[in-house]
Amino acid sequence: MTPEDIKTLREHTQMTQVQMAQLFRVPPTDIMAWENGTLEPDQEELALLERLKASGATKTRYKFNK
Repeated sequence: MTPEDIKTLREHTQMTQVQMAQLFRVPPTDIMAWENGTLEPDQEELALLERLKASGATKTRYKFNK
């Protein structure tokens, strides 16, 4: 998933960077870095990003059921 894909997904789900960080349990600076390409999500985070994308969610109340 490219940095642009991550930003587009976040915007599609109507989340702020802080909200997405809370969902992924990472610091907001990680989301910022994912979106500008200075940091890549790890394998688990990538899998969760793909799950979020596949869900088609457009609201910020999405939660992962682990």
